[in-house]
Amino acid sequence: MIDFIPQPYKLFNKIQHYEWGTRNDEAFIPKFLGQHAAPGIPYAELWIGSHPKAPSEIEIGSRRIPLNEVIAQHGHHSLGKYVYDKFSGTLPFLLKVLSAGHALSIQAHPNKSQAVRLHASHPEHYPDDNHKPEIAIAIDFLSALVGFKRAVQVANSLRAVPEIGEFADEKLFARVVDRSATNSLEGAIKDLYSDIMSRGQDNERLSSCVRKIRERLLRKGVGRPEESQFLAQYEIYGDDIGLLSFFFFNMVQLKPGQAIFTDAGVPHAYIEGNIIECMANSDNVVRAGLTNKFKDVATLLEIIRFEFSDAGIIDPDSRSGEVVYDTKAEEFRITRFLKKGGFRKVCKSNDRPSICLVAGGEIEVVWNHAGVDYLKSFSKGDSFFLPAFLKEFRVSSGQDSDCFIVRIP
Repeated sequence: MIDFIPQPYKLFNKIQHYEWGTRNDEAFIPKFLGQHAAPGIPYAELWIGSHPKAPSEIEIGSRRIPLNEVIAQHGHHSLGKYVYDKFSGTLPFLLKVLSAGHALSIQAHPNKSQAVRLHASHPEHYPDDNHKPEIAIAIDFLSALVGFKRAVQVANSLRAVPEIGEFADEKLFARVVDRSATNSLEGAIKDLYSDIMSRGQDNERLSSCVRKIRERLLRKGVGRPEESQFLAQYEIYGDDIGLLSFFFFNMVQLKPGQAIFTDAGVPHAYIEGNIIECMANSDNVVRAGLTNKFKDVATLLEIIRFEFSDAGIIDPDSRSGEVVYDTKAEEFRITRFLKKGGFRKVCKSNDRPSICLVAGGEIEVVWNHAGVDYLKSFSKGDSFFLPAFLKEFRVSSGQDSDCFIVRIP
């Protein structure tokens, strides 16, 4: 049995070296952690949590023990009764530092019932039965595709790309771009996008379409953001069906501290930038383009939400130095402490666990155990787990500091 006592536990986390991560001098995650980047190796994601694919570890005595094993042995102490019962004895969120050097896949995440079904039928592609609502908070910036643009904006974009009409069903394309059409524009876009994505295996016609668009853009010069991204991602992915999504989706540019929340079924792709990301504890991704990984277009079209609106950018007021990123997710809530000149705050666990990530400065945590006060210090790049049975603790800093605390609402 693990000797688990109420105290903050420093986390030792794993890095995912996906191909789209940043490299060499541009590698953000090693800099964030105060490490040197190995030459040529992509640094894509730092996972902070208990997901069995890459669980964080804590030190107990002379051993490093995976956090999911600690939770399995000490569920009520680590999670608290409410969280243990509600989320079946698991830590319900996964925190990440994500660094994108180029576009991730065009993707969407299943809802809970869809995740259960997908995991049961294709566990090799969908490794757990959980949904994956997620928030992305820009550290420096983030370029991303998020959801379908307003229907009129999609139609305007497609009028400038007649080559898509040669690749897709001509009548469906005409229904979208014809200004005199009386049909439902949103319904026409849904039908057209579904038709386009379903034709992704027609390599010859897809290649002809993509290369004609590219040649025209190179001749005329790019004017719109989606055009420049089309050209940039072509250099990486070649004749990929995902390139055509740039003309359908909102393109957003997040400034530091701004965020986007993507719920189940919302199509999206992070293109470039460094973010703090938090999600339900899942690794389920339905991909359909801009990737060399498994693509599941049929499932994407089944789960995707054809909702046409501006991207909902979360732009909180940070003047107080304490920002709460509220979302509809039940699994997590992120609070950011961005303090000038230090701060001091008494915190209570309320019988819930939390994880803190230090993004700048140094944080001190003071707690009492068996009548004795203890102190631990954590600096930039450190993260630590605060178990539910650590009832009260004080967090403070004597300098400028930046930290993210994730807990269950």
